Amino acid sequence: MRKAAFLIAAVALAAPASAFAWGSCSVNLGQGWPPAVGNYGGAVEKLFDGAATPALSLVTLPARGLETGVALLPGKGGDWTLRYSRAQERVYQWVEGGARGGLQLRTEQTPETFEIPIPAALAQRLVRDWGKALGQISPNGATAPVMDGEVLSFVVDGVRYSGARPTCGAGELLLQQAALLIEASEGKEKKRDKRWNEIESSLDELQQTLAGTAG
Repeated sequence: MRKAAFLIAAVALAAPASAFAWGSCSVNLGQGWPPAVGNYGGAVEKLFDGAATPALSLVTLPARGLETGVALLPGKGGDWTLRYSRAQERVYQWVEGGARGGLQLRTEQTPETFEIPIPAALAQRLVRDWGKALGQISPNGATAPVMDGEVLSFVVDGVRYSGARPTCGAGELLLQQAALLIEASEGKEKKRDKRWNEIESSLDELQQTLAGTAG
């Protein structure tokens, strides 16, 4: 089973100078898609979600390798659905030469998908707390920055925040929670309660972090 540790791996390169200084933590996120990324990102989201509209999602568009996404979809009076998706082959392909040369988005594939139920109360808390965190750590009114390389795109209740991977503060906690969601989706059913408790603890820490920086 592949692990989700990459979501919380440290990034050696410093954030760009345009990054928003949030306390002692630099965050390079803004609303919408970064320039020239929307068609690619939208194609990946459609591949993963089809016609569904998640209440919360995080898509990773790597500089190399396979695109991935984690999403929470509302249930009808009961548990929500947690879905983790991974492309079978890289969607973004640059083809050299010939009449068909150029960028190709390979969406004629079936992604690898893991779906499990998640308690509604926990899913709703994730939506609420992620929305608050992203609204607080992103520059007010700023659009997504120009990116060269990996792009992360969060969507919470229809609002999109995209940019570089957060490596500190509240943003890093969001990625920690995303990694736990992925572990729950891929792991054994008997370990899910442990993952839910770990996410609750991480959300508690997120609330404390946000309260401390807002003061």
